[in-house]
Amino acid sequence: MNALQPQHDPAPRRLARSPQVKAQPQVTSRRRSRTRSRRQSSHQAAVLEVSLKLTVNLILVATGVSTLARLIPYNMSQQSDLERLRTEVKEASAKVGGLQEDFDRHFDPQQALNVMQEQNIRFNPRQKQVVWLKPDAQPEAAPKSDSTSEANAALD
Repeated sequence: MNALQPQHDPAPRRLARSPQVKAQPQVTSRRRSRTRSRRQSSHQAAVLEVSLKLTVNLILVATGVSTLARLIPYNMSQQSDLERLRTEVKEASAKVGGLQEDFDRHFDPQQALNVMQEQNIRFNPRQKQVVWLKPDAQPEAAPKSDSTSEANAALD
């Protein structure tokens, strides 16, 4: 654990250069070309990534728009069906309310006698029957008999 580790020099040693060999420009140009190629490849990778993201997002947007285009008419038809059903429910509830009132009336012990009289021909013997006559159906005055007209004619 306490073994000695080799230490790195912060500044690497350079070999003595001969004026005839121009190694540095080639090394720097290679380094520059490598860094340029790395930069270009990283830029190309970023452009490719952004293009891919845009393509996926455009596909998602197109899918969403087409889905909405199909769902909006369906929603409108469902709304009209719902409105039609609501009106039918209102009509049915009004009819049920009337039938409930009739049911309550028919099975009410206090009104049982009235209901029986309405549905039957028989009447209570103590009740007097009233018959309404139309003005046309009133009995006419008794016509003069022929004997009285003959008697009047004989006197003349």
